Amino acid sequence: MNSGHGERHNRHCHHCGRPVRDTTHTRADYSVDYYGLHTGDVEPVQLQNRDDGESTTILRLVRPYEVFTCVECYRKASVQDERERLFRPELAEASTAKSN
Repeated sequence: MNSGHGERHNRHCHHCGRPVRDTTHTRADYSVDYYGLHTGDVEPVQLQNRDDGESTTILRLVRPYEVFTCVECYRKASVQDERERLFRPELAEASTAKSN
């Protein structure tokens, strides 16, 4: 798997561990073997609006990472749920706080 810059990546499905291949293209078709998700650990940060003094909380990406999901795992509802939690960690944290 070549990134176009001469380096190779050993990508594996985050869920089942299977090695995944880059998308291949032909004149008439293409084949997708995985879906990538850019996510990571976040922390809340308070920003103060200079105009009206109101504060806003944003999530700052502290430690980014990529999650690869093979096409077989992507079809599973449990994997879809996990990917959503990884993409929106603030929602998972809010739901945990409500249940406590």
